[in-house]
Amino acid sequence: MTVVLEPVPDHIPLPAGFRAAGLHCGLKKNQLPDLALLLAESPVAAAAIYTQNQLTGAHIHVCRDHLARSGGLVRAVLVNARNANCATGQEGIDAARRCCHELARRLGCPDEQVLMASTGPIGAPLPSERIVSHLDALLERASRDGGMDFARAIMTTDTYPKAQHGRVGAAEATGFAKGSGMIHPSMATMLGFLLTNGRIASTNATQAMLRRIADRSFHRVTIDGDTSPNDTLLLLASGTAAAAPEALEAGLTTLGQQLARTIAADGEGATRLVTVEVRGARTEAEATAIGRVIATSPLVKTAVAGRDPNWGRILSAAGRAGIAFPAERARVWVGPADVYSGGKPHPENEPAAHRHLVDETRIVLGVDLATGDAEADVWTCDFTKDYVQINADYRS
Repeated sequence: MTVVLEPVPDHIPLPAGFRAAGLHCGLKKNQLPDLALLLAESPVAAAAIYTQNQLTGAHIHVCRDHLARSGGLVRAVLVNARNANCATGQEGIDAARRCCHELARRLGCPDEQVLMASTGPIGAPLPSERIVSHLDALLERASRDGGMDFARAIMTTDTYPKAQHGRVGAAEATGFAKGSGMIHPSMATMLGFLLTNGRIASTNATQAMLRRIADRSFHRVTIDGDTSPNDTLLLLASGTAAAAPEALEAGLTTLGQQLARTIAADGEGATRLVTVEVRGARTEAEATAIGRVIATSPLVKTAVAGRDPNWGRILSAAGRAGIAFPAERARVWVGPADVYSGGKPHPENEPAAHRHLVDETRIVLGVDLATGDAEADVWTCDFTKDYVQINADYRS
């Protein structure tokens, strides 16, 4: 059973000045879209955050170099699915550069204003000729109505496209993401793209804003504790609409959180979206760190899959996070049910906790640390046997 937070839209608006497209170029089977494009009418301010994995996809080398040489200006982002172009050496980097060059030549812009992102199985050479041969068709399709085509073309094991839209005063923002497995908060946990026509003061301000947004959204989602070598999060801001910086950041953070929840809900083999609520911490950073440990715990995640309100696993995971708190004063809840507080369990409340796990697809697990007033939410999913099957068959 797939957990869908809301109906997948047929259309997603793009901020003024942006276009998008997606099509099939032959990387996926069954004519599924696998090549995508984000296009700005003129160069826009951009910032990026990448994986912390020591193995990195070829596109990350290219993106870092291009953003440095362009002064943080981007005209287009090309994305391919079903091939990570990772662990492919200099040939892989050269292939990504060729794709960027050919797209830049068609747009009449410098190569460094084109970025690329790749996702899929590791180790296969990038079929750059196949990609290049479809660039003209991709550009022809690019339009203000192409957002959902883009969202579908970047999918891998995702069961549905992930796209969100919002307004902040006169500004608009649209976000896209792909991710279903190999998801963990070590940046960027997936491929993610945030577009806005809001104005940000400078390149440095754009980068700083993106990091704060990520820390409160994409850095708080985990599926399996594994981090892809291709993880990339991009923010593109055209600056054509006025919006207060604080309001713009808040709107983009909300957009990122919505996308993070859809990633968790669509975790490989997932049947439950789990929100881990950490309350009563000394700092937000401590609350986030404990939430991540709980959300990553295989024992917690399999208990949810088995519909078992095993509060001991939740409290034990919090206790091994390396952050001191008085366990005898802590409180643990599952849905509406208080299952541990005052230094003792409450077995009389476990039937209500069990019903929450059985009846709801959006699960809440919580712990109050009794050390302060800070809090954080982290999102994950249950860990089912289907996750094992999906990844056992990934390259078959």
